[in-house]
Amino acid sequence: MSAGFSIESLNKAQREAVLALKGPVLILAGAGTGKTRTVTCRMSALLENGVKAENVLAVTFTNKSAAEMAERVIGMVGGKRGEALTVCTFHSLCLRILKRNIESLGYKKKFAVMAGGDQTGMIRQLIVRKGGRKINLKPGEVMSAISKAKNSELPLSGIEDDLIAEIAVAYQNELRAQNAVDFDDLLLLGERVLREYPKVREYWQDKFQYITVDEFQDTNNLQMNLLQQLVGESNNICVVGDDDQS
Repeated sequence: MSAGFSIESLNKAQREAVLALKGPVLILAGAGTGKTRTVTCRMSALLENGVKAENVLAVTFTNKSAAEMAERVIGMVGGKRGEALTVCTFHSLCLRILKRNIESLGYKKKFAVMAGGDQTGMIRQLIVRKGGRKINLKPGEVMSAISKAKNSELPLSGIEDDLIAEIAVAYQNELRAQNAVDFDDLLLLGERVLREYPKVREYWQDKFQYITVDEFQDTNNLQMNLLQQLVGESNNICVVGDDDQS
């Protein structure tokens, strides 16, 4: 084994998880139980057993967690192999997918991701346009309703508040006119292009033959659907969760 990776440093349950390299694996562990070390050791074990680093994907919920996980694996297996791993958030993963395949959905290849002040400004303008200057509606309320609908895979026109629904539809039309997407669209469109286009799905399934998902208890239905599209017939997926937080 490479420096930094020692199977002897793990307890019996951790060793079993690390050495279960094929098929679906579920790791349930609470905080402070060595969960992160088990996951990174398992990823290192994949590489030690001949799996190519470019075929390994680990998905987390924050950029900080992704960076920490990548750093640990690199420390175990060395920079060259470790840096070839894909360790990222769900949104970063979908951004990568869309950069290659968004044209299949009718967008131009070079699309923009609308966020921050640009997104807030667009919503604010639409509030005034649709509701007038005296309307007491904050951009954050509209953005929250849009995000909730998108993550629930519900149509924006179905938002309960009629004015917010009208603004939301206009917002989405404006994004499309600008060849832009927002963060929630990254997940929606990433899942959609995998689901609707078999050749796209096959490409990414072939690329990511071993998938690890951290903090699995926090995944929503949209993220679950995305994972189902990514996992091929081999079903080589390892999910890590804390059942106390589920």
